[in-house]
Amino acid sequence: MTMKFFLPDWEDRVDPNFEFVNDEFSPGHVNNSYKNDVYAHQIYSKKPVYDGILFSLSNFESKLKLGTNGNGMRTIRGISSVKEYLKIPKYSRIKIMGDCGAFSYVTEYEPPPEYSPEKTASLYSSLKFDFGVSPDHMAIKFLQVKENGKRTYKELPESERERRRQITLRNSEEFISIVKEKKLKFRPIGAAQGYSPETYADSVEKLISQGYDYVALGSLVQYNNGELLKILRSVQPLLEDRDLHLFGVLRPSYINEFEKLGVTSFDSASFFRKAWLRSGQNYLSSDGKWYSAIRIPFSSNRNLLKATSELGISQSSLETLEKRAYESLISYSRGEIDVDEALANVMEYDKLLTRSSKGEENLEHRYRRTLESRPWEKCGCEICQKNGIEVIIFRGANRNKRRGFHNTWVFKNQLMPARLQAELKPDALSALE
Repeated sequence: MTMKFFLPDWEDRVDPNFEFVNDEFSPGHVNNSYKNDVYAHQIYSKKPVYDGILFSLSNFESKLKLGTNGNGMRTIRGISSVKEYLKIPKYSRIKIMGDCGAFSYVTEYEPPPEYSPEKTASLYSSLKFDFGVSPDHMAIKFLQVKENGKRTYKELPESERERRRQITLRNSEEFISIVKEKKLKFRPIGAAQGYSPETYADSVEKLISQGYDYVALGSLVQYNNGELLKILRSVQPLLEDRDLHLFGVLRPSYINEFEKLGVTSFDSASFFRKAWLRSGQNYLSSDGKWYSAIRIPFSSNRNLLKATSELGISQSSLETLEKRAYESLISYSRGEIDVDEALANVMEYDKLLTRSSKGEENLEHRYRRTLESRPWEKCGCEICQKNGIEVIIFRGANRNKRRGFHNTWVFKNQLMPARLQAELKPDALSALE
C-alpha cells in the first residue's frame, strides 16, 4: 500500500482572481473571502496535491467558533459537513482526518472538557469526517512556559509524561466504545503517546487490544531520525495488517524506510511553510532542487518606512524603488531585459532591508541562481503555468501561499513517488533532512 499524505489545514486559501500587478484583491474576495477563495485541491484539478487533509478541531473552536444549526447539531459557519466546508467535490478521493489539536492545550493539566471522548466522537460524526482520532494529551519532554514575561522550557518528569500517556489510553478506550455503541460512521484512529520505544509499543499494543485497526503516533517532532526509527521498529511487529499514522513528521530521505516499517500515512506542512520560512529554500523545483524566492516587500511596511526614513529616504522614493524592482522581474521573465539589469534593480531596493554586506552578497548570489535557472518555466503545475514568475516573488500571502501549494504539489507528485534516495538530488536530500 502506498503511503497517504495529509496536509494540516490552517484556513490556507488564495484569491483565484488576485490582481498581481497592483496587488489588489478581487471584488469577490472583498465581499466574501471564504466563499470566493480557493484551496490547493481546487487549483490542482489534474493531479492531487495531497491524499487528505488533517483538520484539528482546536483551530476552529478558537478561530471560527463552531456554531449550531436549527437541529442543534454543531456546524462550521453554518455548514454541517467538513468536506463541504473545505470545498471538496462530492466524488473526490480526498479524505478528512480529524484530531483535537492536542498542542493547543499541551500546557494544561488535562485535556479541556470540550475534547472529551464523547463530545469529540459526536463532532466527528455530525461533521461527517472520514477518520477521527481519539483525544490525546502530549507526553513531551520539554514544555514551553512563560515565566516573568519570558518564554522558557520546563522539563516534564517521566512520571508526568506517563500520567499523560495513561490519560490518552483511557480516552481511547472510552472513545472507541462510544463509536461502536452508537455505530458512528467514521473510522476511529487510536492516538498513541509515549516517551521511549517501549512506551510507544505498549500504547500501540493496548490500542489494538481496545479494538483499533488504525493507530497514530503523537509527539514525534521532538525525536531525531535515529530515535524515530527505534520507535517505529518497536511498533512494527504489532501492526500486522493494521494502519499506522505519523503526526507532524516528514523525513523525506526516510520515506522508503518508514513504509517498510509499517507507516501507511503521515501529515506535514513542511513543504508548504518553507515557502516563506527559509531564505534559501522557498521554491522546490521538479528535479528536487530548492531555490530562494525573491523578496520585494511592500514599501508601506512600517518597519521598512521607519528604517528608511532614518536614512533620509522619502516614502515616494521608496515606492519608486519598489516598483522598479517588481517591474524588472516581470520584464526579465518576458525576455525584455537581462539578468544583470533585473538583479541590480532588485538589490537596489533589497539593500534597504539587509544590514550586513555578507548577507547582501549571499542573497544576491541566491537571487541570481533563481533568475538564471528560471525554474517556474520548467514546472508543469497549474500555479506555475498560470502565474509564472509571480510564484517566486516573496510578497504577501497570495504569492507565498501559492508557492507553498506548488511545493506541496511537487513533493506529492515528483519526490514522494521516487522514494529511493538515489532518485533525489544530493542538495535536495540535505535540505530536507
